[in-house]
Amino acid sequence: MEAITREAEALGGGQSSAVLERGYRAALSAYLESAEEALLTRGYELGRVALAQGLSIPHIVGLHGEALQTLLGGAEPKRRRRLIVAAAAFLAETLAPFEMTHRGYRDALIAWRHINETLEEEIKRIAHTLHDEAGQLLVSVHLQLAQLSRELPGAAPRVRDCQALLNDAEQQLRRLSHELRPTILDDLGWLAALEFLATAVSSRSQVPVEVRSGVTRRLPAAVEIALYRVVQEALNNAARHAHASRIRVEIDQDQECLRGLIGDDGVGFDVECCERRGGLGLRGMRERLAALGGTLRVVSRPGQGSQIRFELPMGT
Repeated sequence: MEAITREAEALGGGQSSAVLERGYRAALSAYLESAEEALLTRGYELGRVALAQGLSIPHIVGLHGEALQTLLGGAEPKRRRRLIVAAAAFLAETLAPFEMTHRGYRDALIAWRHINETLEEEIKRIAHTLHDEAGQLLVSVHLQLAQLSRELPGAAPRVRDCQALLNDAEQQLRRLSHELRPTILDDLGWLAALEFLATAVSSRSQVPVEVRSGVTRRLPAAVEIALYRVVQEALNNAARHAHASRIRVEIDQDQECLRGLIGDDGVGFDVECCERRGGLGLRGMRERLAALGGTLRVVSRPGQGSQIRFELPMGT
């Protein structure tokens, strides 16, 4: 078995698959001959090697079927039934590493969703603090300045300058609060929040941003937040880097799945190179979507604009 493992790990592609197939037939044959419990370990090791080589469960099941058909040969019906039952146990052991990996991936997704929810709650708290508490402090400063202006008429021009600066600070805090976690997302839902976001991005970048959707109903909170964050990241990237004259956001429904598109007519980029560097927040967007069973795909070429396409289950 160790020789099979070393040989398979030293080779790549179809060669390693062929080595694994030979090893599987030999290990299955040995187990069917003796049905010794210790021989099931060989199935587990073969499964581990197959997983490391990137082979899929359907590939392993197909390999098992071919090997079993060969080994059954002209066996009489009673013996065939016994061999098939024994072979099923061997296959289950071979697939055990895949099941363990899937369980680990599922647990990681659950943990990631919990982290996202915790972060969103903290962002929500900070946004409300900026909007409410900082706003109240600025109102107090305005009142104090107004009192000072009445008591010292000669200082009125300087007081007005301070008030103008405070007004700018209020607007910046309000904008930051809304972009961190817009109250409209909780009150009116994801579509209204995306339209608000598009208006803000367009105002800053002077690039028209169009939002279109055939979906209007409210979605589970986790889905609405993920949808908003992915579109927010994509819009900010397009506004900063694309040098586009137009950006569009399209959200449609395919059965119980949302299909989204954020596209622009800008300069485009080399997707493979960008993903290798981990740029444009693509990894974060993918992980946020994956935590809810979603996927993301980027389509772009230099000089041909770009599209970020994603799918997200609606009822997660």
